[in-house]
Amino acid sequence: LKWAQSKDKKIALVDFSSIAISNGQTNMMVHKWRSEEVAIMVGTNTALHDDPSLTTRLWPGKNPVRLVIDKMLQLPPSLHLFDGAVKTIVFNTVKNEEADLLSYIKIPATESIIPQILYILYQRKIQSVIVEGGTKLLQSFIDENYWDEARIITNEELTIGDGISAPVFASENLQSTQQIITDRINIYHNPNPTKI
Repeated sequence: LKWAQSKDKKIALVDFSSIAISNGQTNMMVHKWRSEEVAIMVGTNTALHDDPSLTTRLWPGKNPVRLVIDKMLQLPPSLHLFDGAVKTIVFNTVKNEEADLLSYIKIPATESIIPQILYILYQRKIQSVIVEGGTKLLQSFIDENYWDEARIITNEELTIGDGISAPVFASENLQSTQQIITDRINIYHNPNPTKI
């Protein structure tokens, strides 16, 4: 799990609009992290409001497979996620479809989606995923204990006030802390994650 938050634990402005939280050097490190994982995941709101590319453009290395949750297939095709540049999987409740680098995988709406997605990734031999947001998706992984490591970036000089709150996270298993200019990076380890 990875997210960036302000000093007052906000990840975006109140209207979901994106705000630069981490600095340029930290962003390069995040892209290095992306290059080390097989896949990267975001939820519907993050895809819609941030329109991320989810690539490693700031660091040399392979782009991870992009994973997005879009239950009702409401995301517009103009988003960077659908640019055809990188293999992308859309988890939804509507259809199964494969086309070039874009795959739609249907999952039942009646069950918890996280274990379903993790099992599908296991079947596809996707063995590592960095979950980058947003709060709702990250909170699901935290609440269901489906995480091995959490990397939390806090800009210690930025206060947002009214905004979208970061996930509620409490762990005593702090592995390391690093300071990059304004940003403190805390990395936590989960000694007993839920198994699929």
